[in-house]
Amino acid sequence: MTSWVATASRHRVAHCPPRPSHGCQRVRRAAGRARIQSVPTMWLANASSRSGRLVDGPAQRFAAPGIRGAGMSHHPIAPLRGYHHLTMVTRDARENARFYRDLLRLRLVKQTVDLTMPDVRHVCYGDEIGAPGSLLTFFEWPDAPHGQRGWGGTEHIALRVASGAALAWWRGHLEREGVDLEGPFHDHTRPAIRFRDPDGLIVELVAPAGDDVPDGAPVFFVPAMAIGRIDHAALLATDRETASVYYQHMLGFDLAGEYPNPINPDRADLVFEIDGPAPAERLIVTLVDHDAVGRAVAGPGQIHHIAFCVPDEAVELVWQERIASAGVNVSDIQDRQYFHSIDFRDPDGHLLEIATAHPGFAIDEPLESLGQALKLPPWLEHRRDELERRLRPIDGDNE
Repeated sequence: MTSWVATASRHRVAHCPPRPSHGCQRVRRAAGRARIQSVPTMWLANASSRSGRLVDGPAQRFAAPGIRGAGMSHHPIAPLRGYHHLTMVTRDARENARFYRDLLRLRLVKQTVDLTMPDVRHVCYGDEIGAPGSLLTFFEWPDAPHGQRGWGGTEHIALRVASGAALAWWRGHLEREGVDLEGPFHDHTRPAIRFRDPDGLIVELVAPAGDDVPDGAPVFFVPAMAIGRIDHAALLATDRETASVYYQHMLGFDLAGEYPNPINPDRADLVFEIDGPAPAERLIVTLVDHDAVGRAVAGPGQIHHIAFCVPDEAVELVWQERIASAGVNVSDIQDRQYFHSIDFRDPDGHLLEIATAHPGFAIDEPLESLGQALKLPPWLEHRRDELERRLRPIDGDNE
């Protein structure tokens, strides 16, 4: 049968993993027990070279009737529990912090490095405790060309606010700070505004369905107006049937409907709902013409990968087995210090991850001081002096 990507062995990737594992730890399964190994493998950067071009071909290669996953149960035994994090690319971590920490008032919860490329800074934002589902993380690629939109890439990300009144406050706040924005408009069923971060990534804030957004904005900020969890990521894909089969039958998402894209009505959006905290988090797949749009190029302003959450490694192993049995290349379980994860790609080349909720960001620093210092995993501590010299500090604190 035709597979989604390429045939993989039971717990091993047939050749190179979708994400590099150089410099991090890999959890392998043998005789029913986990053991930790150091794994030196090549740098892939979403691709076969440092260019960042996505390696997987268009969805048309994977005819839906032949996909192994088409016969899978729609709802897995252990469903994914919403988002864990979204990881993007930025050119400038300082400017990035001014936007996400200072302007959007997210907490900087971790300063670390890309465990696959320790020379690359990795900054993480979220709620006060850095809970899965609230996390936006960024790799700093200061010399990289700007990312390009296309199939295999992303259209936007969206974060939740608690009410239409909160959305009105954010609209007024961003306008006062000189941010160009669109809206409010309805992103399908939910009122939203959208704007761009310093790298050009489109960010939406969305309020609950049915909430009205008042014309006037509240003057004072209160904690109830804070940005909350991830609402959705919007991907660009080329084939309706392939995307529908993949996300419903392999990942167990519910197809809530197909709608005109709110910004470009000539395009269709497939809206999938993900099990997790109510109201359901969403994944939006915007259908684009393969030849007219072209392939995405990774870089600043684009998503690097999308991570979904499971409670623990036992559930992650179930997912690893499910994905491999569908004929999709899936990595060994990787120790990412703050969670364990597996990586794989969808038919258009989007890099996806399944990550455990634990141990979390408080494993190496107290909750009250999250994000205030560069943290390294034990296997990189011998490089601390070198990395601290190489990575300029992010000015300011978490306040």
